[in-house]
Amino acid sequence: MKIIKQIFIILLFYVIGEAISHIVELIFPSIFIPGTIIGMILLLTFLITEKIKLEHVNEVGTFLTSNMAFFFIPAAVSVIEYIDILKSVFLKIILIVIISTVINFFVIAWVVKMTIKRQAKLSVKGEK
Repeated sequence: MKIIKQIFIILLFYVIGEAISHIVELIFPSIFIPGTIIGMILLLTFLITEKIKLEHVNEVGTFLTSNMAFFFIPAAVSVIEYIDILKSVFLKIILIVIISTVINFFVIAWVVKMTIKRQAKLSVKGEK
């Protein structure tokens, strides 16, 4: 019963996110925000504000993230249908992947550095 409750909570946020996405698309046709992203942000907000405890979604969430590769198989297989299009832009895709990886590396390094500095300042303030 516990697992069913956890699945229900996660699916509830998915459905709410999709509903909000459709409403936004109806009001502003030029704006598209994926419902899955809205649902994840809502779930994160509820977890941070502790309106939902981590224990309420932990087991199913851990299972889903542990088996994430399984959920990408259909998308990866469907890419094969477009192999002709991909061949013509292969070098561009590789270049974009390399550049975005390097940018992500430096941004993440900077964020970690700033977080460490902030934690050091907070721990110094806490000692006083």
